[in-house]
Amino acid sequence: MSTAIYVSKKLEKLIKKYITNTGSAENIGILGKWNATVFFTNRRKNWLLYNPKSHYSLILENLSAKDLPNIREVIAEEFQLQLTVDGIDATQAQVNWLLDEINFLPTDADRSATAHINQLLFIIEFHQHTDYYKSLAEINLDLNDRIFSLDGSSKYTRLTKPREEMEKILNLYLASKQDRPTDPSQLN
Repeated sequence: MSTAIYVSKKLEKLIKKYITNTGSAENIGILGKWNATVFFTNRRKNWLLYNPKSHYSLILENLSAKDLPNIREVIAEEFQLQLTVDGIDATQAQVNWLLDEINFLPTDADRSATAHINQLLFIIEFHQHTDYYKSLAEINLDLNDRIFSLDGSSKYTRLTKPREEMEKILNLYLASKQDRPTDPSQLN
């Protein structure tokens, strides 16, 4: 499956040679598009990946230039680990299939996703304060356990959590005993 990750301008400057043209984002995978940005803690580069479809977030800690050639594997391993921590059953082979091809694209200027990312960065910064210090792994667990409304922020009728939404999406396609998920075209 092809996964499109739209990067912020700040992250785009750091991974310029890995950015592809916008024409390759036509066939977005099961998980939908992702947005990514870079943030720093203790002078270390970290990435925040955010999925607008499920509001699920993933923090990649302490990335350096030597990690970029195999960034797909790093993202797949961290995503599978985060799913396990969040109580979502997915094997590494299934996650590898979902993230088989990752395309980094220039920003899509999605204002809603940018607003959510900015809110998540504020929460991360708050928890990095010395009085409330939490590790980035603990913060990521908290971010995926926050309540949000599927109807938007102005209505609070269909409340859910990012990990529940991600679990719903993955349960549609992943069977527990098979490494290769169900092809979405065969479900209808």
